[in-house]
This record gives sequence, C-alpha cells and structure tokens, in this order.
Amino acid sequence: MNNNMSLKLLAIGYDPAIMQVVERLLNSHAGWEGIVALTKEDGLEKIRAGNYHAILLCVGVSAADEETFREAVRMHHPSTIVIRHYGGGSGLLENELRAALDHNKN
Repeated sequence: MNNNMSLKLLAIGYDPAIMQVVERLLNSHAGWEGIVALTKEDGLEKIRAGNYHAILLCVGVSAADEETFREAVRMHHPSTIVIRHYGGGSGLLENELRAALDHNKN
C-alpha cells in the first residue's frame, strides 16, 4: 500500500464513543476518508450505497452481523476488503489496513 494512497473507508461498530475515536483516527491520515455506521441497518445501507476500499468491523459487531455485512459486500462490492478491527490505536489500525490491502493485491 502506497503511503500517499487515497482510501475510502467504512467503519461499523455499535459503541458511539469508541467509534468516534475510530473515525477520528481514520480521518487523521492524509488521503483517508473514513465514515462510521453505528447500527447494523446503517452499515448495510452504507455498504449498498458506497464504494469503499475497506470496511472495518469494530466493537459490538457479532459474528452473525459480520456474516451479514460480508454477504452484502460480496453482493454489492466484491472487491472491497472486510477487516475485523479489534482496537489498539492508530498504529495498529494502519498496520491492519496496510496488511489487508497489500495481501489483496497479491
């Protein structure tokens, strides 16, 4: 992944306070556009309507909801990467995205 690469990212999670931090972290990187969905319904709507490089599944997303999101991505935007994000700050978040995007290129 190029350091100057422009990325459109969707983060889905159910804890508003934590997701506010995730959104801030995503948008603190030059060239990254991060938006957040706080409910399953909002996440599905944004998946259908948008075209993202990656979707981060964050705090509170159950295994069942994760599968629902992954299926929606497969149907609407199969080239979009879905990543389970467990937290840990901007360094971990950036490394998770870089690893997933680099892996997807190969």
